[in-house]
Amino acid sequence: MRLSIFLLLLLILSACGNTSIEPIDHYILLHDNSSKVWLVDKQLDGDKDFTPLRIEYKEIIVFHESRNAYFHRLKTLGTKHGVKKTFWLDASKKELGFSGGKRDVVFEIVKLSRKKIILKPKNNSSKYTIVLIPFPEY
Repeated sequence: MRLSIFLLLLLILSACGNTSIEPIDHYILLHDNSSKVWLVDKQLDGDKDFTPLRIEYKEIIVFHESRNAYFHRLKTLGTKHGVKKTFWLDASKKELGFSGGKRDVVFEIVKLSRKKIILKPKNNSSKYTIVLIPFPEY
C-alpha cells in the first residue's frame, strides 16, 4: 500500500518536473483579448474623494486589444465621441501610461487584477489616483 502511494507520488512529481510557468500578459487584464469597459469608480487626491456622486457623471475607459483606449463620460455616451488615446503597460516598472494629448499621462500601478485596478499618478502627470472596476451590470 505504502509502496503504491510512493510510486504514485513519484510519478506525479516527475510528470511536473519539465513544466514551466509562462508569464502573465498583463494587457489581457485590461482588454480580455478584445475590449473591456472599466468604470472610474474613484477619483482621489490624497485623502479627498472627488468622485462624482451621480453615475451619469462618472467616466468609463474602454481598453481595446489594439492598445487604443477611449474615455467617455456616461452622460454623453452615444452622443459624443470618446477621447481616443493609446496606452502602454510596463509591468517591470509598474507603469500604465496614456498618450494622445498634449502630454503623456503616466500612472504607477498600485493594483492590477480582473476585478480592480488602482493607478496613482507619476510625475504630476495627473491630478487624481483612479480606481477602476469592470463596468457593472445594472
